[in-house]
Amino acid sequence: MGSLFSGFNRNLTLLAAATFAVGIFFGVQMTLYNNFVVDRLGIDAHQLGTVEALREVPGFLNALFIGLVMHLAPPLIAGVALIVMGIGFAAYAQVDSVYSLALFSVIWSLGFHCWAPMGETMSLTFTPPGDKGKWLGRLRSVGAVAWLLAIGACMLLLDHLHYEGMFLLGGGAAVLGGVAILFAEHKKPAQKERAWVLKRRYSLYYILQMLQGCRKQMFITFAIFALIKIHGMPVGTTMVLVLINQTLVTLTGPLMGRLVDRFGERRMLSLSHLGLIFVFLGYAYVQDRTTLYSLYCIDNLIFFGAIALTTYVHKIAPADELKPTLSMGVTMNHVASVIMPLVGGVVWHLFGYQIIFLSGAVISFISLVVCQWVDPEGEVARHRAEEEAAQSRPALAAT
Repeated sequence: MGSLFSGFNRNLTLLAAATFAVGIFFGVQMTLYNNFVVDRLGIDAHQLGTVEALREVPGFLNALFIGLVMHLAPPLIAGVALIVMGIGFAAYAQVDSVYSLALFSVIWSLGFHCWAPMGETMSLTFTPPGDKGKWLGRLRSVGAVAWLLAIGACMLLLDHLHYEGMFLLGGGAAVLGGVAILFAEHKKPAQKERAWVLKRRYSLYYILQMLQGCRKQMFITFAIFALIKIHGMPVGTTMVLVLINQTLVTLTGPLMGRLVDRFGERRMLSLSHLGLIFVFLGYAYVQDRTTLYSLYCIDNLIFFGAIALTTYVHKIAPADELKPTLSMGVTMNHVASVIMPLVGGVVWHLFGYQIIFLSGAVISFISLVVCQWVDPEGEVARHRAEEEAAQSRPALAAT
């Protein structure tokens, strides 16, 4: 653990504390949520799809949120966002219907989707120059350690605190993380930032984010749900599965970041999408639960695709466009994330769960093809050449 935090300055340490709190939050949420909605509410696939679509709506509005608060320091925005996120999740303790589940899900999602671009911005701002993938991987491992502790808490305390007590615990952790990040340096950008950026030069990044949103939301919404609803996975097995998964993520986080730095974004994105094709095909056709559990861990293990997208945009976007470009990327991601649960829930209801995962395999294949155009160094060089050519044209006209 000591080596994990070595080299962290004050701002990065506070960001790590907030990341740790978010890890606790999602450790509880991801471990217990699906069993909770099945055991307590008896939820069906189309109802789950509707709830998840509503929960993703704040992500669709992400660029608007950033535009409204563009004059505030990222730690202030992030702190308030995590506090809202924690309060919304703690309110799960009062859930007694699908409607209240949807309401509180939207509340905590509002906080999370405001935190997400701020967390990425602060990660890139507070980390030392060079080897950004390594530092992002270390922060990812901090969150993964928190997940492990949260899963352990679920295993030890669920019988005593029940779902309600664990939701209060996860929500309280997020609130404390929000308070911590408020003490980070509130330095505003030296130059005025744009509210949001939508440029043709970032179109490949936007497309990859949309495809990632489709793939991610289909798996997050329906993978664990299928294991519980179709294959009868009990809550105890869910906790063990998530524990094993997060142990692997914790141990490999820094390594995955270093691999992105070493081999580049295109290769790592290609490897990620290739692996996801097999994961989705497995969920569509495999009936053996042990194999499905392994596929779930593989999906979460090849998370370096998300790191590669972040380092990619960091390389191609100038400093004044980085935060609004990240924000627009999150928005593009959530255009798909709002649509896919709704469509997926209806498709499951009408045609069966296999179609969900076959569609995920197709989307992963399309992503594999699209990411072959990722070339940050080449894109920066071409943009500079275009700018130089544009600047030279008025001079030539004047002569």
